[in-house]
Amino acid sequence: MNILYDRNMVLGEALFPRLGKAKAIEGRSLTAKDLAKTDLLFIRSTCRVNEDLLQNTPVRFIGSGVVGTDHIDFAATRARGIQVAAAPGCNAESVADYVIAALLVIGERQQRSWQGATLGIVGVGHVGRLVWKFAEQALGMKVIGCDPPRQEDGDFMARDFIAYEQLLEQADVITFHVPLNKEGPHKTVGMFAGPIVRKVKSGAVLLNFARGPVCDNALVATMLGAGLLSDAAIDCWEGEPDYSPELAAVAALTTPHIAGHAYEGKANGTLQVYQAACAFLGKVPGDTPEFPPAEVAALTIDCTDKSDEAVMRIAVRATCDIEGDTARFRAAFDGNVDRRKANFDALRKNYPFRRLFSATTLTLLNPSPTIEAKLTALGFQVLIGVASKARAKKPTAKKTTKPKAKTVKKSTTTKKVKTKKTTGAKQVAKAKVAKKPAAAKKVAAKPKAKAVKKPAAKPKKAPAKVAQKAPAKRKRTPVVSKTHTK
Repeated sequence: MNILYDRNMVLGEALFPRLGKAKAIEGRSLTAKDLAKTDLLFIRSTCRVNEDLLQNTPVRFIGSGVVGTDHIDFAATRARGIQVAAAPGCNAESVADYVIAALLVIGERQQRSWQGATLGIVGVGHVGRLVWKFAEQALGMKVIGCDPPRQEDGDFMARDFIAYEQLLEQADVITFHVPLNKEGPHKTVGMFAGPIVRKVKSGAVLLNFARGPVCDNALVATMLGAGLLSDAAIDCWEGEPDYSPELAAVAALTTPHIAGHAYEGKANGTLQVYQAACAFLGKVPGDTPEFPPAEVAALTIDCTDKSDEAVMRIAVRATCDIEGDTARFRAAFDGNVDRRKANFDALRKNYPFRRLFSATTLTLLNPSPTIEAKLTALGFQVLIGVASKARAKKPTAKKTTKPKAKTVKKSTTTKKVKTKKTTGAKQVAKAKVAKKPAAAKKVAAKPKAKAVKKPAAKPKKAPAKVAQKAPAKRKRTPVVSKTHTK
């Protein structure tokens, strides 16, 4: 069994050799000659599968470890009886993490909170549903959705969805999470283009983490320049691996189609098509390789005097650095189209290791009553730090210290007693003299104490006042010294 797989497929090296003789290749440069003796082919979206690639090849199975399938000519695969498997939803959480990262950065840039703002989600599928949850539960946004195919299918969850035009009119932020449909009743190519964009709420923010051709890139650049859109985050571009330099220059955040590139997103895609191939061949998949730990596996955040969004920014920046991705993208810009395309691919291939929010444990010190639930909604593992517990007990501690405060006041009076002792030497001498007769009386009283052991209180009657005065003064002295040493 001969197997070719895209070298950028995470876990490919560990999984595909279980099925046969496996070799890694560059997906974008794959040719029919490379497939002359290939039975199984595993690819990502950079490989275009069409008639020319498959002609006169023995390929029986194609596994595409990404969500979309617009890079595959299904007519050509059906004509040859080739089974095709994709990985829908494999990187949904990775993209949703990226949307939250973008919103937090843009919110800080605009000096605004997203609490109560309206998020319009176009395409409420695997990604859209997660974005809905994150935005509503973590950012406190009002969320509206548009997904005509789901409404037509009678999806109960789609009963409150609204028309696309209404969404454009109401949304403070518009985010696209639709597949690339080039034709049909639910065509998505050029969805954000033409006269309909006049419906857009003035100053809205646009996010495209779906497919490049969904938005007219030149039009988005124009709207940003005119202030019709206040900001934009663009991860998917028309003409990839080339892209619009004009849009890249004016969008707040620009990245090379890597929103779904968290380790889990790519690993899940590989696992899904590997398992489909095992089913095709009648083999048992075997154990799943362990994922490496996150670069920031644990993070402690002191929440004192910080808003919930400020705390979320700290956590998200440490785990999903969209600003760093933007900086690398802009630094790789080249006026030469061929070099620009090569740089785009290189950025995707060499994308820094990133795990999902759920791979990081946060320890919060002095958190607000609401931040724990918000970070948990984003997937973070959340602990409450020891310091915050100590701070929480402070009101109780203050109550217990009140009696001590009174003793301190008393100690100030005992200081005066001390000074009287040092200055009034005569009184001290009298006290010492008074002790001698007391001791003598005690000696005289001893026989009585021996004779009557049970009523021990009787001997104390006569000397009680004198005998107790000296010890009482002695007891006060160590109390004073203790309070001072504390």
